[in-house]
Amino acid sequence: MSLLLERSESAGKWGAHELRVWSDASGASVSFVVSEDGVECATPGFRARSRLQARAARFASDPDCRFCDPLLVEILDAKGEPFYPLATQLDDLLLTRERVSEGALLELGLCAFARGIEVWTDEAAFLTAQADEEVRFAAESLIPSGLFSPEGEEHPEAAEAFLTGRVLEAGLRENLVTGETFQHAIVRTLGGNYDVLASPRELGSPLEPGNIIQGEFWLVGRVTSGLTEASRPGMQQRLFRA
Repeated sequence: MSLLLERSESAGKWGAHELRVWSDASGASVSFVVSEDGVECATPGFRARSRLQARAARFASDPDCRFCDPLLVEILDAKGEPFYPLATQLDDLLLTRERVSEGALLELGLCAFARGIEVWTDEAAFLTAQADEEVRFAAESLIPSGLFSPEGEEHPEAAEAFLTGRVLEAGLRENLVTGETFQHAIVRTLGGNYDVLASPRELGSPLEPGNIIQGEFWLVGRVTSGLTEASRPGMQQRLFRA
């Protein structure tokens, strides 16, 4: 991680903090929030190609890191009607938090990092595999699992989703600094396309177009359209006070 920080470039400053970003030709990235005390947050990411339409709701609170507070949105269809609520992290939150207005229409580039994933050859195989299950999933469906708490428990909103989707494009990529190979795919699910990232070790074989995947995913991305103009730093300095 220290090597990536050394090779990172400044993306901007806010108050006593600086956002530094490392990225390479594979699309992989790491965003560092740095202060005079050192690195306060490091968030992996990817240069997403997919785009989703959303309406901003509010920011929730991450119990461990104020730079990881998730953004709550509603994912919208082509007519602007809501599909489902969702929470996602923003890897450039330091610079964009104050520029996300409640109720604003946004375009998002979201990445879904697999925390556990299953793969079926095609939709027919997927449907056959769950034929005897009490609960059956559509081949393109999404549950915003980070917004649900076990009954009787308090659980902070988290940037997590249980996603089932169809692989449209897939390929292996290599992190040019670490030499690690990772799986990238464009996956269509309810509400649109997501850039999915997974370790090849979690997969029996590389993903191919037509595969159906399902699993629990951590979500991170950027607002690619819909941010307001930056205002005076005073408010955000209070949000990110030392």
